[in-house]
Amino acid sequence: MRPAEIAAFCQRVADNPAAYLASAAEEATKLKLEWDKLDSQRNPNYALQRKVEEQKFHVQRRMIAFLTDNL
Repeated sequence: MRPAEIAAFCQRVADNPAAYLASAAEEATKLKLEWDKLDSQRNPNYALQRKVEEQKFHVQRRMIAFLTDNL
């Protein structure tokens, strides 16, 4: 599954707080916003871009763990 699809699932949880615990919807919102921020960053400096990609990897893993626990 592509990271954008994982982020979209988080967005679905965030958009439907009545179907999930309020804390789950809030966490989904935070994860999606964090992903969007990192995904929009483009840096011509290889070292900085590599750091952003590592951060994206960690957020992606957190989104997967979150979705596994809440869906």
